[in-house]
Amino acid sequence: MLAKAILPWFGGTPAVWTTCMLFFQVLLLGGYVYAHLISTRLSPRAQVSVHLALLLASLFFLKILPSAAWSPSGGGSPAWSILLILGANVGIPYLVLSATSPLAQAWFRGASPRLSPYRLYALSNAGSLLALLSYPFIVEPLLTLKNQAALWAALYIPFVLACGWCGIAFLRSAPAARQPVPAAPAAAGGKTGPGWRSRSLWFLLSACGSGLLLATTNQLTLNVSVVPFMWILPFSLYLLSFILCFDGGRFYSRAAWLLPLAFSCAAVCYVLFADISVPALLLIAVCSSTLFIACMVCHGELAAHKPAAEHLTGFYVLVSAGGAFGGLLVAVAAPLLFRGPWEYPLFWLLVPSIMLALALREEKAAVSIAYRAARLASICLYIVFAGLLYGYYRLETRSLLVMERNFYGTLQVFESSFGGAKILTLMHGQVKHGFQFAEGDPRRNEPVSYYGRASGLGVAIRALRGPGARRRPLRLGGVGLGAGVIAAWTLPSDRLTFYEINPLVLRLSGEYFTYLRAAAGAVDVVMGDARLSLERETAAGAAPRPEPLDLLAIDAFSSDAIPLHLLTREAFAIYFKRLKPDGVLAVHLTNRFLDLEPLVRGLALERGLKAVVIDNPKDEAAGAEAATWMLVSGDEKFLGDPLVKSSAAALPPAPGTLVFTDQYSNLYRLLRR
Repeated sequence: MLAKAILPWFGGTPAVWTTCMLFFQVLLLGGYVYAHLISTRLSPRAQVSVHLALLLASLFFLKILPSAAWSPSGGGSPAWSILLILGANVGIPYLVLSATSPLAQAWFRGASPRLSPYRLYALSNAGSLLALLSYPFIVEPLLTLKNQAALWAALYIPFVLACGWCGIAFLRSAPAARQPVPAAPAAAGGKTGPGWRSRSLWFLLSACGSGLLLATTNQLTLNVSVVPFMWILPFSLYLLSFILCFDGGRFYSRAAWLLPLAFSCAAVCYVLFADISVPALLLIAVCSSTLFIACMVCHGELAAHKPAAEHLTGFYVLVSAGGAFGGLLVAVAAPLLFRGPWEYPLFWLLVPSIMLALALREEKAAVSIAYRAARLASICLYIVFAGLLYGYYRLETRSLLVMERNFYGTLQVFESSFGGAKILTLMHGQVKHGFQFAEGDPRRNEPVSYYGRASGLGVAIRALRGPGARRRPLRLGGVGLGAGVIAAWTLPSDRLTFYEINPLVLRLSGEYFTYLRAAAGAVDVVMGDARLSLERETAAGAAPRPEPLDLLAIDAFSSDAIPLHLLTREAFAIYFKRLKPDGVLAVHLTNRFLDLEPLVRGLALERGLKAVVIDNPKDEAAGAEAATWMLVSGDEKFLGDPLVKSSAAALPPAPGTLVFTDQYSNLYRLLRR
């Protein structure tokens, strides 16, 4: 709910989810440490008193949705801004929530020392899974964000009362107790609990599961779309593995999961090598199923090595610390240490390594011949997997001039050829953001790639400009800078404004491409989220008042994941405030996974506008990539222009349209089957 609320403020980037997840993992660790300390250092009466006080204090922080005052102005670190917003708006209530499971289990052990509390951990994760799955299928479709937050606050109050009742029940079960719940007596040899090897294993297994969860989520959101469904599916499988593994050990045995893990490595290789051509549903299925298998292994081994119940709060502290560490590796360390998105394959190297190390430690007499054969086969497959990953790395880095990464993703500039001619290409994830022919080529400063003369954008600009001496100056806008190819369309009397959120795109487009420097017209770049920037420009009293645009091009890709907050009813209202009454909105629809045509057409029809689709084929001689654009306008003169009419493709009947809003979206309806 909170990630969706702040997603438009940070450009709809996948890193918003990763950073939110990191926040909740770190605060989960804080809640577990708090539960461990009060359950081991305080008497039962003091435990209940302290926790009741914290419960009551949390009631003053029930307004969890951040106000518009928290929206960023375009400067500063997005990650730190997200952490600050979440901490200020939901920090105290979530700290209370995160402490509930380990503290309640400690109280249960104190009240019923003969019973194991570990199945309550499975029950706790089952509750989390139920809430998580209810969000996209029940809560999100039926309630607006404001109503969701109000319902959450209303349900939080009974939760506080229930926690208070549990504390009082705990005191009544041991009315004479004045000391903390006693720990187990010292074992033979003077050892008082699990050794450092066990504790290190808990930490490492938890870190691997958490890190792989976030790395897999990044893969999905980067290559499909940045919407809650793509966060919820992997997280649901992650929680399901906890439920199954801690429900008495019936669902996990090392022998049963060894070969599935090895074959998962092969599936990961397939996704990495064939990513550019994998259908969306297959990509989702492979990434999700392999994540589930890896999490079953990590959490199954975690459950198998759990300590006696008297050490449970310390165990949960290390598990949550490992989870937070895995989140830190993906959200913070990986963008700083790696030039590319290497954490996903690296976690897939680490998890099987731990599994095989544990398997090889077993005594030969303790395992069957079949199991030993499976273990040997897994080792062989793993060696092949490691070699293939090295080949993948070499493949990804060949012909590279630069690969850099920041909060918004990984960008590459590399040399290749197009139609036999040398080009430089800018890529974000798996998708081209424009290219330029090498110096000396007559097409060097011509509009190419997705923006050629036959493209929807080229047709719109040519129709707006008019023929021959009657050509009029244009005011153009572009959401998404890329390599800056659109600047090649400007004439000396034109002005083009790019809206770009990623400073790395601005730097690389200036260092490796000449479109901005060679543009005939004036070119400006406004940094920050395009929607927020456009909204500020059209706000009442905005100064200086910008001149209305003749054309606004929406071309904001993060790999194949178009930020859907740019394609909502509210976003279209902002665009058409910024455009002239006879202006044109050009939306780039080219996408492997999402069919955006019904959505854009539905948004146009709702505003009483018309839309046409223009497809152009690949043309190597002209430097054109195959592209699909939709042009939206209410100007009959523009729509009736012979150039537009002759280029437009036939549209299906209107009933296939749909409309998304800031409060509602449904990614499944856009997926290409």
